[in-house]
Amino acid sequence: MTQLEIRFATPEDADGINAVYNPYVSETVATFETIEYTRADRLRWLERLSSSPRWPVLVGLGPEGQVCGFVNASAFDSRSAYETSVKTSIFLEPACHGKGLARALYGALFEALSGQDVHRAYALIVAPNPSSVALHKQFGFAQVATLSEVGRKFDRYYDVMWLEKRL
Repeated sequence: MTQLEIRFATPEDADGINAVYNPYVSETVATFETIEYTRADRLRWLERLSSSPRWPVLVGLGPEGQVCGFVNASAFDSRSAYETSVKTSIFLEPACHGKGLARALYGALFEALSGQDVHRAYALIVAPNPSSVALHKQFGFAQVATLSEVGRKFDRYYDVMWLEKRL
């Protein structure tokens, strides 16, 4: 992707992140969220994640400075024994697929995590999603489980694959 800038997200990116993410909420099963984020929701999300260096949020900006995608790490679980494990997420504007942005964003995320006290990263992928599985495997994730019909969206049940990366 030409003229790509990747940087840490700021509150000014809230609307751009929502523009990328909310269509996934309303139109796909790539996320099990069922209610779109408002600006206030996204600002609270950014504030919560910025409270820990283990939870970076990065955005990929297109040639016009618009958010084309984002990646983040977040708490695997709120209980303290899990603090060195994170969940990762990545979402791209559909027009940005296949241009190397996902690899660039994930590379930047793992670079940001490299100096942190993080032992494991997990990705939860709604099955089937071969392109997401391939991306994660490029970064050293391995599938460790599949939860059968664990989520229901659009009146259908879906399996979720759990992938793990040792850091």
